[in-house]
Amino acid sequence: MEKIREKYAIVGVGESNRSKNSGVTPLELALEAARAALADAGLEAEDIDGFMSYSEMDSCNPHQVATYLGVRPKVVKEMFGGGSSTELLIAEAIGLIETGQANTVLIFRSMNGRSGVRMGGGGFSIDALQNGFDGGSFIIPYGAGSPGQWFGLFATRHMHLNGLTQEHLGHVCTSFYEHAQRNPKAFFYGKPLTMEEYMSTAHLSSPFTKHDYCLESDEANAIIVTSTERAKDCKSVPVKILGMAAREVVSHAHYWKNIDEVAADYVAPRLYENAGVSPEDIKVASIYDCFSWVVLRQLEAYGLAPKGEVGDFVSAGNLRMDGKLPTNTAGGMLSEGYTHGMNNVLEIVRQVRREYEGTERQVKDTELAICTGWTGPDVAGAMILCK
Repeated sequence: MEKIREKYAIVGVGESNRSKNSGVTPLELALEAARAALADAGLEAEDIDGFMSYSEMDSCNPHQVATYLGVRPKVVKEMFGGGSSTELLIAEAIGLIETGQANTVLIFRSMNGRSGVRMGGGGFSIDALQNGFDGGSFIIPYGAGSPGQWFGLFATRHMHLNGLTQEHLGHVCTSFYEHAQRNPKAFFYGKPLTMEEYMSTAHLSSPFTKHDYCLESDEANAIIVTSTERAKDCKSVPVKILGMAAREVVSHAHYWKNIDEVAADYVAPRLYENAGVSPEDIKVASIYDCFSWVVLRQLEAYGLAPKGEVGDFVSAGNLRMDGKLPTNTAGGMLSEGYTHGMNNVLEIVRQVRREYEGTERQVKDTELAICTGWTGPDVAGAMILCK
């Protein structure tokens, strides 16, 4: 990966309207986001010759999006996946361009995540989870049938081993809700969260309150990737990809033996080696935040806060705009919206471009940025971006 440093860039980002009930299909949402990304880059649909997406049986496919945009692409790809799939598909786009199979690739994630499959009825059955989830038959019959319950178990163990408290989780939530107050497109815009309110909120699945859970939303996001050479013809400021560790996997059998270990622990060394930087160089972050605890664990894994001291790190306000590492500055998945992490990528691109210059939403120093993906303790990916 070292040879691709600054050779490829994100040149377009866009999103659809964000809502709790879109009233339209995921295809319509995807087309809205794709057209926004094209307009952002100053490209026409026919400039895109690769279309890729990820889904969990809740979306439209890339061939449909290309067809409705009037494009005959060289490459289409759809994969089953969630939290770390954005980074993986960006890496695959780079591979396609590097080997001459495509020139410019559009990646999207589209879902009616609130009104459709995940929350609106018609979702996955317990039988499907039990049979399809590796190890599911050992935990689901005992009541652990949702991500909140699974992640709660990991969080409880990690917090016990490392002296983390409920209040430390609260600092993640209150920081991200504070960021959402600067983002009119965030679901929780106009709904700040105090620590007092957070601490008085009942658990849904210990140690998580409703504030510790990511949102469910109807929306689509899109990203356009091309070479930095071709990026010169785009109207946007290109955000260069300095380094990636697209996806690292720890087998279920492995992490059931040591649940204090996560895939991000393996991603981090490769990421920094590929980018040629260290954690101390990172100035702004988008950290995958399906649950508040996941942020704490990744701050440790990526060396952004010392292991055993991450609670003190967030308590000191370091995730806030004036902190050492402003993080999830649009509100993240806890308070902006949720597209399995892609919305966090859009925000970090805009921060690196300095699109919010002159407003209180712009981070002062965005020279180097990190963006992480997390499917679970067993699968992770990340990338480092620069202008």
